[in-house]
Formats: sequence, structure tokens, C-alpha cells
Amino acid sequence: MELTYHDIMNADFSSLSETAKNWRILRDRCDIFHDAYHGNVRKKLKGWSGESADAFWKSSKITAHEFAAAKKQAGKIADLLDDCHHRLTAAREHLKKVRDQAVHEGGMKVDAYGKCNLDTSGMTSGEAQSALRDPGRADEETKWNGRIRDAVKHVDDVDYENMLTLKAAATDKDGKGEDGGFNSAAAGDVEKYAGKRAADLIERLDSREGDGGLSPAERHELQVLLRTDPEDKQFSRTLLNSLQPDGLIDATNQLNALAYRVDKDNQGVYLGMEKSLATSLASATRVPVFRDGEGKKVKLSSPEYGKKYTAWLASRDGAFYDKWREGMRKAGADEWSYELRDVGGVGGSSYHGRGYQSLITLMKHGDGYSPQMLYDLGDDIRAAEEKDSDIWDHGGFDKGVSEGSLLPEMRNSTFENDPYDGLLKIMSKDPETAAGYLDPASDADLSDDEVDKNDRMEYLVHDRDWKIVDTGRYDDHGKLDKDAREGFEAALKAGATGRLPDAVVTKDAPLHSAENAGVMEEAVRVFGGPAGDGEVSPLAKGEDFTGFRGTLGEMIADYPGDVQREMYGDDDLPVRGHAANFDVGALHEYLNQVGRDPYGYGVVQASQQMYTVEHLQAVMRDLPHGADASDVRDYVGDAVAGGAYVNGVLSEARADALFDDKVAEARDFNEKAEEASEWVNRFVGLGTGNLGGDGGGGALVSTPVGWAQEELSSAIVEHIKRDLPQEAAKGEAESKYNFTSTQESVRDFYRGWAEDFGRDSGLRAEILEGAIAGARRESIAGFQDGAGTSRGHATVEPTE
Repeated sequence: MELTYHDIMNADFSSLSETAKNWRILRDRCDIFHDAYHGNVRKKLKGWSGESADAFWKSSKITAHEFAAAKKQAGKIADLLDDCHHRLTAAREHLKKVRDQAVHEGGMKVDAYGKCNLDTSGMTSGEAQSALRDPGRADEETKWNGRIRDAVKHVDDVDYENMLTLKAAATDKDGKGEDGGFNSAAAGDVEKYAGKRAADLIERLDSREGDGGLSPAERHELQVLLRTDPEDKQFSRTLLNSLQPDGLIDATNQLNALAYRVDKDNQGVYLGMEKSLATSLASATRVPVFRDGEGKKVKLSSPEYGKKYTAWLASRDGAFYDKWREGMRKAGADEWSYELRDVGGVGGSSYHGRGYQSLITLMKHGDGYSPQMLYDLGDDIRAAEEKDSDIWDHGGFDKGVSEGSLLPEMRNSTFENDPYDGLLKIMSKDPETAAGYLDPASDADLSDDEVDKNDRMEYLVHDRDWKIVDTGRYDDHGKLDKDAREGFEAALKAGATGRLPDAVVTKDAPLHSAENAGVMEEAVRVFGGPAGDGEVSPLAKGEDFTGFRGTLGEMIADYPGDVQREMYGDDDLPVRGHAANFDVGALHEYLNQVGRDPYGYGVVQASQQMYTVEHLQAVMRDLPHGADASDVRDYVGDAVAGGAYVNGVLSEARADALFDDKVAEARDFNEKAEEASEWVNRFVGLGTGNLGGDGGGGALVSTPVGWAQEELSSAIVEHIKRDLPQEAAKGEAESKYNFTSTQESVRDFYRGWAEDFGRDSGLRAEILEGAIAGARRESIAGFQDGAGTSRGHATVEPTE
């Protein structure tokens, strides 16, 4: 019978402590009996020989063992009872905390049986009626009732585990003395017993058996053991020590086979076990957060971090981690194979895979891994594939790939064919971790003061063999998996932006760290430059990473000010957080390649134009007293020049896409580019934080009234639409591309905003004319500079 909320809240746990005291009294008495037996019986008969003596000494040895075993068992049970008291108290405190949250955060009234209902006692009659009619009330009550049920279930699981441990301690398992005697092998720690017991049950899992090798009672026991203590270091390390890396990999394979093929009726149970096992792995291998002498967190992957990490490896916890990692290096690279039983007449099958593939399959079910563990694991996986570039090759048995399929059910089991890419996907869930791994300035393993550049991104782009699906054709190096590079793409985006890869951009997004900027700089260098002499950019048409253009566009769109700083040479332009310092040549090629993708083109355009208008507003808002028309012309011109320059670069990219890459008809390019318009509103205030800000003291231009995000967003979307060519054939006939209309569109866009800002703020006519002239002149000059080589293909000379 399961415990209830009422049972738990009214239980008196003090009896456990009292009983522990009595067991310690028994332990001390056993010690007295043990000493008395040795002193008054065995010692007195020393020297006795003969057949009767032989029989006595044999029996006496057993009796002496039982006295010693009784003493040890009594002491361990006392320790267990204290541990049980502590665990139940902690679990009940957690339940109380959830109840208090329901009351104070959820506005619930919780009765004596744990039932949650909206508390209307402090409301007026009208307020109460309105609240009770609110459609969301039932959902809130259901949510809090569910959280209390979960907390009650946890107490019940703790109680069940306590019971299992006490029964085990009281059962003779030492293999010595009398059968059914006292247990000298009793454990005095619940988590330690639970870890060993869970490992024993896991090792008995067998996908060749219809019941998975365990009885229903044993399966339930394993389920409870795994879900109760996965965060406890004692439990998780005992479990991993008992299983060893080989056992952990085999357990993952067995659980997946049972869940997806052999015992689908209990699929949820097996997948729940896999999640708990992954959590235990995270707990057991957790590298601590290191702090300096002032208690501040040491920067991940810094030289100081490397020193502390190296010192930690010499500790007891570090020794466990280092030994586990060493064992996983071998098990991870080994090939695993086992037979699966016939299911419903389908016929038996064999599974083949490498250990690291199974390990990452397991890890995808959990979270909370320490960054250092992920870094080390990534480097170990890389080392394995550098020894054998075909190590992960398979026949296409996952992700819906049909050819060479091994098991239909296992294609849906999320088995990780590419462990390195899968690990990068895990890293992407923590942007700080992803940034630390890909930032070329980081190397957490280094313990001296010299930090060598890490080449992880270089390796992933230029050197790694991503084609792991065998085609079976001679001299064919294979092909990409269906989900190839998804993890790398997600980790890149998270590392460069400091946000989760699928997070919506907002003006409250985190500022760029030095590591974020480092990842973005490296991305521009690696993707914007050729791999070597005579080679082309990896983003060029037909190259391996052409499909990354859209994501790389989103990444560089997060750095509008940094881009303009480098491309137009203005270090005073505001940036968000740590500034990125790009190689100008690589940045040009990066933007050219990104701009050939319609979506990438639209995103970068939206970012640049929003940033430039924000910056223009800030400059005009803070015009100094006494500025004349000439001064204002220069101020405004400088504000728009960088954005116009990038417009020119992107126009060249668009032309290359239409006429060199021949991506599509112009209208197709237009439609895809317009998909990026949803990003326009996301960039408001992202670049400079100035849009709609307060006017500075003595400013000639105050914050405009009557326009804001909606008007500016619409203007940018319309500008992008106008900027796109309508007829590719006409442009092609005119040699390459006519830049005149695009240039005029850029000129009119920035000139129009300068005029609007000035008129809304009541600038004097001559000052306003200076602002308009500056925007007109420098937008044209900047555009022409950015267009670069494409300018030579224009059919009409640009004019103002």
C-alpha cells in the first residue's frame, strides 16, 4: 500500500533513531558475547586434539564467525536506521517545500490530504466568483496537485528503498558460517546498497528474453532504485563502479532493445530507467565548479581552471573520474554485438555498434553533465576517429534511412550513429559549455600559463569525415546521415550567440562573452576562408557546409556593430558585450557566402538595417549644441556609412547567388528572403539598445514620438523586398547585375529615416538639410565600397 500525503505529514520518524540506539546496544552486547566465547571457551580448549576436537574446532569456527557477524550486522543496521531517518526527513521536507510553494506561489489551499484548490479566502465575493470561473484555474490546480503527488511518490520510493536495504542487511549473504545466520556483509549505507543492487539487476537484463530477464517485481525494484537516487554521488559511483564502462554500454543497448523491440508494453519503464541511468552518469562524473581565493567562479577553460582541474584529478573524486574515463576510452571504441530474440515471427536479429555510439545514446536521455566531462569525452571521441576515420560507419540503420536498415523499430530509438555530433548537440543545451568547447582560445586540459589555440572547429569543418553511411559501392566513401551535422550546427549557434539554438532573439538577450566572440571570430575565419591554397570556402555551392548558410547568417546577425566596426573601420560603434575582432578578408567572403542564401541574406539585412537606424537615432539624438549643418552632415554620414557598406556586400552576394550559383529564379529568391522578415522585430534594441531611448541632456533631437518598432520593422521589410531583383533574366542579359536600383533604395532608406528623425524633432531647416545630405552622400559611398568587384558590372553609372 502506497504512502499518502496524510501518512507522511503525520508520521513520527523518531522511532527509527530510537531503534538505531537499541541496535547499537545489541552490537555492544554481541561484542561481549564474542569476547566471552573466545576467552572462556576457545582459549580454554587450546591444544585439544583428536576426532572430537576436530569436530569441535570446525563447529567453533562457525560459531565465532556468527558472533562477529552478529556484531557487524547489528552495527550496520543501526547505521541504516539512522540513514533511513535522514532520508525520510529530507524527502518530507521536500514535500513541505512543494506544499508551501503551492500556497505562496500558486495561491492554493492545501488540505490535510494534499489536495490543492484555489484559495479564495482573501478575495471579495466578486473576485472569488471571477477566479473560480477562470478557465485556467483548473490547469493551475492540476499542476500543483501533480507536483505534490510527485513529491509524495518520492517519499514512498525512499521508504521502499529503505525497506529493501534493511531486509538485505538482515539476510545472510556473506557465504560463511551457518546458512541463515548473521550477515557480516551487511551495508550500512542505503545508497551504497542501492547502487550495488541496481547494478546486479541491470547486469541481468537480457533482450533475448521476453520479460527482459527480470521478473515484474525485480523490474519494479530496479525502476525504483534508479529513479530514487540518481543525483546521489554515493549511489551513482557505486553503480558505475559495479557496472564498469562495459556494463554501462551493455545496459544502454539492452534497454533500447527492450523498449523498442522486445517488450514494448513496458517501453515507458525502460526509457525511464535509461533517463535515470543517464542522470546517474552525470552525477558520478561531475567535475566541481572551481573557485579562486575570493570565492569567484574560475573561468571555464582558462589557464587557472586548467591548473585546478589537473590538481583535482589527484584527489579521490578525480581518481574515480580519471579511471572511468580511461575505461571508457577502450569500451567506447570497441565494437559491440548481441543477438535479439524473435518477436512476433519477425525473426532474431543482431545489433552492431561502437561503445561511444551507445554512450551518447544514453546521455541524450539526461542532462546536468559537467562541461569538463563533455569536453574530455569530445576529445576522446575525436581521438578514436582520428585513429580510424571509418569507425562509426554503418549501413543506415537509423533516422529513417531505408537502405541497409537493420531493425525497423530501432530506427525510431534515437540511437546515435554519430557520437561526436550527438555530443555537440548535448553541449548546445548549455551555451556557455558550447562556447568553451569551440572557442579557439580555450583549452581546459592545459595547466601552464601558455594557452595554445584549440583547433576543434577547424577539425570539424576541414578535416573530419562526416560520411558515415556505407553505400556498399566500391570506391565510394559513403554518404551523410540524414541528420548529419545537426549537433555541430546547434553548438555553433549556441556558442556564438550565448543563447539556446532555438531561442527567440530579444533585446534582453545576454551580452556576448569573450568566449562567444571567440567562437564567432573562429566561425568567420574557418567558414569565410578557404581550407588551403587553391581551395574554396566550405560554404561555396556544392561544398560540404553550403547548408549552414542560413544558421551562419543568424549568428553574424547577432553581431551587427562588430561587423560594421571591422568592415568600415569605426571602432567607436557600439557592440553588445565583448567585441568580436574579425579578419576583414574572411568576413567579406563569409558575408558573401551567407548572403547567397535567401534566408541568410534577409536575416543579415534585417539586423544591419535595424542596427544602423538605431545608431542613426542615437547620433541625431545626441547632436551637440552649436553643431552646424556641416557638422551634422558628417555625424549623420558616419552613422549610416557602415550599414550601407554591408548593404553593398550583400548585394554582391545576392548577385552571385542569382547568376553564379544560379540558385533560383529571382521570385524564388525573394520569397525565401522574405521568410527572414520575422526576424526584424527581434532585432529592435538588440544592437545598440538605443531605439526609443531617452534624449540626452542638450540633445538637438529628442526621442521621436508617433513611430517606433512597428513602423521601422515595416520599413525594413519593404526595403528588403524592393532591394531584390524582380527579373533574373533581365539582369543576366545586362551582363551581371544592375546595382543602380539597389543603391538608390539604400540611399532613400537611410535618407528617409534621417529626414523623419529630424522633422519629428523640429530641427531647423539648414540643420535638417545637413542631416539629409550626410545620409544621402555616405549611403551611396558606403554601398559602392561594399559592392566591390560587382560595381564593374553595373550597366549604369551610379548617381545621387
